[in-house]
Amino acid sequence: MMDMPQIFVAECTDPTEALAMSKAKEIGDELYKHYPDHLWVVQWGGKAFIVKNLSISSFYGFVLPDTFSATDLTKKAIEAGGELLERAGMKRGRWDGQFAQSLEGSDPRFFKSTIN
Repeated sequence: MMDMPQIFVAECTDPTEALAMSKAKEIGDELYKHYPDHLWVVQWGGKAFIVKNLSISSFYGFVLPDTFSATDLTKKAIEAGGELLERAGMKRGRWDGQFAQSLEGSDPRFFKSTIN
C-alpha cells in the first residue's frame, strides 16, 4: 500500500490563509483516502476551495465555498469528487492509471481527451 505524500505549508502570510491552507490539505487528504492514487489538486481561491482531478481535466473541477464546518466541508468534497469521477466515466475508488476520455457536461472546446 502506498503511503500518502507528505504536504507542508511552505509560506504563510496571515492566520486566515494558514487556516485555509490547512483546510485545503484536509480536503486533499480525505479525497486521497476515498479515491486513492487520483491526481487531486486543492487550491484556496479567496472564499472557496477549487478542486480538480488532473486525471480528468486541469480545466474542469468543482468549487466548495468555505461556509461549511470542517467535517461538512470534507463530506461535500467526497460527494463532489465521486460525482466528478462518475461524470468522467471513472470508477469511484483507486485510480487505474487511465486518463478520462470524456466528461459529461463539458464543452468540447475545453475538454480534449488527449489534452486535459
